[in-house]
Amino acid sequence: MLHDPIEDNPKIKSIIDAADRETNTELKNSQFRDQMGFCHVFWSTKKGILKEKYGIEWKTPAEMNPFVIFD
Repeated sequence: MLHDPIEDNPKIKSIIDAADRETNTELKNSQFRDQMGFCHVFWSTKKGILKEKYGIEWKTPAEMNPFVIFD
C-alpha cells in the first residue's frame, strides 16, 4: 500500500496527527461512523482540514492506491 510521502516528513508529522484528531472530533457524531465507506468521509474531511487550515496538499490512501477498493 502506498501512502503520501508527505506523511514521512518529520516536520509535517505533528500537523498530520493534529488533523487526524481534528477530523475525529469533527466526525464524532457522524451518521456514517462505524459504517462501510466511512474511511472516505474521514479522508475527505482530513484532506479539507489539511488544505484549509494548514495549506497542505495531502493525497488520501484511495488517491494513492487507485486500484484498491476501500470500505
